[in-house]
Amino acid sequence: MTKRPDGALEADVLQALWSLIEPASPAEVIDAMGTELAYTSIATVLGRLCEKDLAERKRHGRSFKYRATNNEAEFAARRITSILDAAGDRASALAGFAKSLDPAEAKQLAALLTERQ
Repeated sequence: MTKRPDGALEADVLQALWSLIEPASPAEVIDAMGTELAYTSIATVLGRLCEKDLAERKRHGRSFKYRATNNEAEFAARRITSILDAAGDRASALAGFAKSLDPAEAKQLAALLTERQ
């Protein structure tokens, strides 16, 4: 069995939650992931996602159903903001991010910023 990179299982579980329309049980998340990981492992990850405010749970009978608190785009924006907040030099980090964009993405970002003003 190969070890997943840090955060990969949480990302996979979030991906499964995003793919499901309704709140899901750990068993439904396992099915959506197409994995043979243990129910308890997925339930633990779901609990951790709730602690990080990335998911929420509601009681459903004797167990819980989970849903992501943000869609995938909102999650990505939240991560980018968190990384910028952690940078010692936010302006340089932002400039580095802008330089990493391909021309089409840079044009799209410029249009979004213009629209925002």
